[in-house]
Amino acid sequence: MIVDFHMHSQCSDGHLVPQDLVDLAAVRGCEQIAITDHDTVAAYAELDTQALPVRLIGGCEFSTQWQGLDIHVVGLNLDLHSAELLDGLAQQQAARQQRAQRIADQLARQGFADAHVGALEFAQGGSVGRPHFARYLVEQGAVANFQQAFKRYLAAGKPAYVRTEWADLEQVCGWIIAAGGIAVLAHPLKYKMTHTKLRSLLLVFKAAGGGAVEVVSGAQQPEQTRRMAALARQFDLLASVGSDFHQLGQPWAALGQVAALPEGCKPIWSRW
Repeated sequence: MIVDFHMHSQCSDGHLVPQDLVDLAAVRGCEQIAITDHDTVAAYAELDTQALPVRLIGGCEFSTQWQGLDIHVVGLNLDLHSAELLDGLAQQQAARQQRAQRIADQLARQGFADAHVGALEFAQGGSVGRPHFARYLVEQGAVANFQQAFKRYLAAGKPAYVRTEWADLEQVCGWIIAAGGIAVLAHPLKYKMTHTKLRSLLLVFKAAGGGAVEVVSGAQQPEQTRRMAALARQFDLLASVGSDFHQLGQPWAALGQVAALPEGCKPIWSRW
């Protein structure tokens, strides 16, 4: 079965509107998907969920922190009307708005007075994140491309980097569980931790209520998939699959084009 439980629409930092995202998933043969925008479930309100070509699972990607590192947790099979979930998302969105203003202030000191307005235009009504500021910097001709925008201005330690105080792991997992969902540690290899530190994170994550891990995240090497499958089995976590799709033309994060789970994994979709 082809599934993809990690993708982004224009409601956060993706390039496609929700309906185009769903249509692309159908073209690529997906049977089940989740739209997991950053700290928002606004995409679901834009869809007629009674007339979709694929099964849509309620989802969201939450920002959190652990030992000073930004960590992401995907919530899947969420009740999108849960009061606890909506309160948590409101808290996260407030933090995002404050961060966006602080980034704009920092960029203004670098000579970009209209950064906030520019980022808002790229967000097209969605929540503003660093990728929108990066696109603004490219448009202004300040940098040649998206990657250079982060390297010069937006990455940790650069002039416009702003650390945000997100809700902690326990809070985020609590919101997901209160909404009837399963908390999934997103793209665990992206954090570039040692094996020992990743095991420590998984211990804390499971103690906080985490129930699954992305065994497959985008295009990764078979050895990486085997490593993550072994950790999922060791910590008795369900296994999820996601491309982390944001836009076309990125083969490392192509919607629906991810490897199958290895034998011995417990697929997260077996829970619904």
